[in-house]
Amino acid sequence: MKEQLALLVQLQELDLQLNQQKGEQKNLPEKLKISERPLVEARAAVAEAKATLDSLNKERKEKEQALQSAEEKIVKLKGRLTELKTNKEYQAHLQEIESANAEKGKTEELLLMVMEKGDLLKKELASKEAALASQEKVFHSEKAQMEGHLKMLVESAHKLESEWALLSEKADKKLLEEYKRLAVSRKGVAVAPLKGNICTGCHFSLPPQLIAEVKMGTKIHTCTYCHRILYPKPA
Repeated sequence: MKEQLALLVQLQELDLQLNQQKGEQKNLPEKLKISERPLVEARAAVAEAKATLDSLNKERKEKEQALQSAEEKIVKLKGRLTELKTNKEYQAHLQEIESANAEKGKTEELLLMVMEKGDLLKKELASKEAALASQEKVFHSEKAQMEGHLKMLVESAHKLESEWALLSEKADKKLLEEYKRLAVSRKGVAVAPLKGNICTGCHFSLPPQLIAEVKMGTKIHTCTYCHRILYPKPA
């Protein structure tokens, strides 16, 4: 019976390792998603900067067209000066030219502001694109590491499962079924060692007679409270 208990302890150690590794496998996609967040944010920042710059370039073209129209208007106004016959018409026309020049000046100022803002945005975009390139390198490196770790976990799990299958063939069938049932109901811990007179599974004190019988190892005993299979803690 001691051999059967030792088998159950080994099976449980394999099960605990398997559960841990499967838990890691399950968590990897979420870890990868978390790792990708800075990259997603960097891409969004670049896209936003490009959209802003495109909008500004469109505004710049509009201002350049407006400036060209203003200059053409002034040329036409000046060309008509020789056609005017009275001083009153001449003065009124000069005022119109002055007004057109003032409008042209405002357009030039606005165009200059747009151009300066565009230069700043280009620098900002270049900085964000550099940050994006850096984030891409970091993410692809972390992704490669996680994929390598996942491959290792899968290979290790297959190995553990093979070991478990080989060991389970040596176990008593009824005892193995009881172990499986307890493993499900007791969150993976079906076999618990004694610590003095305490069941380490539920941490309750057990009767001296039960402790003595468990230490003898002639038959299978379970905890009075949590019903886990008991075995003496190795020295």
